[in-house]
Amino acid sequence: MKLTQLINENGRKQSPYMEGLVNHLPMGQLALYHLTEDLNKVEAYTDYYNGHFAVDPVTKDYTPATSIEGCLGKKEKYEACLDLMEKEVNTHGIDFMIEKILNAYPLGLSSGLFHVTIRLAYAKEGVSYDEALTEEVSRALAYYVTAYREVTPFYRKIPKDQIHENMLEVMKNPTVEKTLAQNDSLGQTMKSLYQSPKYLNAGFLIEESADDKVQGLLDLCLPAFDQTKSIIALHCITGLHAMLVLKDYFRDFDEALDIYTTAVITHLVSIEGIIYHKPDHEPVLRSWPELLQEGSDSKDVHTIKFTYTCHELFKRYPIEGLKTSLMHQINK
Repeated sequence: MKLTQLINENGRKQSPYMEGLVNHLPMGQLALYHLTEDLNKVEAYTDYYNGHFAVDPVTKDYTPATSIEGCLGKKEKYEACLDLMEKEVNTHGIDFMIEKILNAYPLGLSSGLFHVTIRLAYAKEGVSYDEALTEEVSRALAYYVTAYREVTPFYRKIPKDQIHENMLEVMKNPTVEKTLAQNDSLGQTMKSLYQSPKYLNAGFLIEESADDKVQGLLDLCLPAFDQTKSIIALHCITGLHAMLVLKDYFRDFDEALDIYTTAVITHLVSIEGIIYHKPDHEPVLRSWPELLQEGSDSKDVHTIKFTYTCHELFKRYPIEGLKTSLMHQINK
């Protein structure tokens, strides 16, 4: 079976939502193929995933939507939004629609623990393999719209070399401490923080180039993941890879990275027990072929995706910490 068949046949039947969470299958399929180029392996993993996880099916009983805007943030309108998105993609093409959605709704980049951006990036890469995956782009765009949750961006900018001390100050902020104590869920915590002027004043952005912003985020996220093995920190990293894949679609990538930075910091403050400090990236003796083999052999979809992310990020930013973090996930 072709990769396009594996992805499209499942994607047509399955919702991007799974028991209120996220259906990772199309992302796992694409990441695993990029890692191995082994269709038999992707097919076997597809069977495994479908046999172990209850993905929500798409519904055929829904009210058509009249506008994309009317579907914004409404998960129950996924199928109706997909109808609209497929028509728009067929009329205008995927590049036009990806640019349109990302620039119309940039505050939604971190929705669904960054999965909306990750799925869209993977889908776009998939089209480079086969144009038949254009329909996966439509599904990813419909998911981006219906899962939409807004970030409220920070505005205070600091040099990259001051991020760790500023992150410690954010963590000690009384508003943050009070919010974390009062809210049980990640969604409630983030909503409360974004509504707090004191928190928004305490937050920070990185004032230098796009590369500086990316490397600064890695300097925050990699040690955070190494210390906690948190799935939240992991997705801050996989989402950053997705941002780089989609870079050329943003009319102002620096601004998009600032929005993304706000979201990352707000996600990270929800994780307890992190000591923020400048990372010391010791050389890792394990080779990339060894790590790629181990990561692609995993049954954990997050390990497969994280293996792909770390390897792709390493090509752009050869930081040994990417190997270290990947080893932590593989050995988890």
